Amino acid sequence: MGSFFSSSLTVPPFIFDLPESKVKDDEEEKVDVFAALHEENFKMCETMYRQNARSKMEESRFNVYRRNWSEVVQKLEEKYPQWTSEDITNLRFHFEFAVDNYKYLLHFCILNELLDFFQDDTSPRRRRAMFDTVDTHKYEAINFEEYLQLMSTMNIKKPVTRPAGFDKDKDEMLTLCADISETHPFKQMCYGLF
Repeated sequence: MGSFFSSSLTVPPFIFDLPESKVKDDEEEKVDVFAALHEENFKMCETMYRQNARSKMEESRFNVYRRNWSEVVQKLEEKYPQWTSEDITNLRFHFEFAVDNYKYLLHFCILNELLDFFQDDTSPRRRRAMFDTVDTHKYEAINFEEYLQLMSTMNIKKPVTRPAGFDKDKDEMLTLCADISETHPFKQMCYGLF
């Protein structure tokens, strides 16, 4: 028996089960919601996959730019006569600084911050429209060439200042590090790099 008061049930218990017809309608509704969520998730994953694949390609392309920067600047000066070689180099440094964590692809939100730094007074709607015209492959991110094209369209003022913390010898140091990392481990040991 115990110390608790007990009595017989006088009120029937509440039943929370739904009638059969209501259960079927809810299951169909759940399937529609799950299908919509799956479709949205698939789109997002596909975009991320495409961006990752493109970022690997852009990273290798940018390393080639870095190694042959003087030749690249000459071609870019012909394409964008409004900028000097120093302006193009400083735009490259701004790009590198902005995409540091994004593997050489510039997303729209980071571009907004960069344009605010350049004191550009273009409206956010106009910026987005210009970004979309440059992002022809619909990756939701742009590479270095597309970035320069966008900056040219937006008439960024010159001279373009160098971002703080970027040394003039940065390219030589990065090229030297890349050469060392690509060297055979035996040669690295012979030169005492280990």
